[in-house]
Amino acid sequence: MGQLETVRLFGIDVAVKDFAGAIAQIVHWAHQRPARTVFTCNLDHVVKLRSDRAFGEAYAGADLVVADGMPFVWLARTTRTPLPARISGSELIVPLCRTAAHEGLTVFLLGSTEERLTAAEEALREAAPDLVICGRHAPPFGFRDDPEAQHVAAEAVSRVSPDILFVALGPPTQEIWVETWRETLDCGVALCIGAGLDFLSGDIEAAPTWMRRTGLEWVWRTLQEPRRLAPRYGRILALAPLLLKDHFLDRRKRRGV
Repeated sequence: MGQLETVRLFGIDVAVKDFAGAIAQIVHWAHQRPARTVFTCNLDHVVKLRSDRAFGEAYAGADLVVADGMPFVWLARTTRTPLPARISGSELIVPLCRTAAHEGLTVFLLGSTEERLTAAEEALREAAPDLVICGRHAPPFGFRDDPEAQHVAAEAVSRVSPDILFVALGPPTQEIWVETWRETLDCGVALCIGAGLDFLSGDIEAAPTWMRRTGLEWVWRTLQEPRRLAPRYGRILALAPLLLKDHFLDRRKRRGV
């Protein structure tokens, strides 16, 4: 499909893709081997990248990074390469699965809990009746620091060789696991989707469309999970001026100014 066009935002090379273009790229790779990786970046990722070297190494190895956050779209408008749209991992799942069903591609669900995976699988079968879900796996608590659990997950995936692997372990665990095990994963594309399967299961309610389009999804999510998410978004807001400063310094450095 040619070389990916990217724009540098917050120190990350973000693909200049619209929704349909992202799905087409993922499906194209799904027919191939070895595994490709797809990350959906947001400001929480940017903050974590400042202090997590393994996370940074995973990002450096990603094949496709799309913008899952309106701040990326807004910031891109200050460059010569604006982004066509925000592309969230959770919103990619159903249309991607419908296309996969049409193309005869298989999918695997990794992450969350067994109960939520069951509900997510039922939702996908309703949305795409012809979809082949070849497996699912809910890793145990403490997965990131458990090499044996990581190995078991990789084996579960490779045993059935899915074309599309949805990884819903949350950042940075999902991205680091994918990058660490990608050479042994027998799949076409590993797509990191955060809480995407939890939204699909119905256990967590997605924000209204108008809030997602106006960059207010974080308010909705904070109200739903205040104990877990209020500190995260508070940290992002506190660091926002510094993140912007780093972005412009990075762009100047890359231009050699």
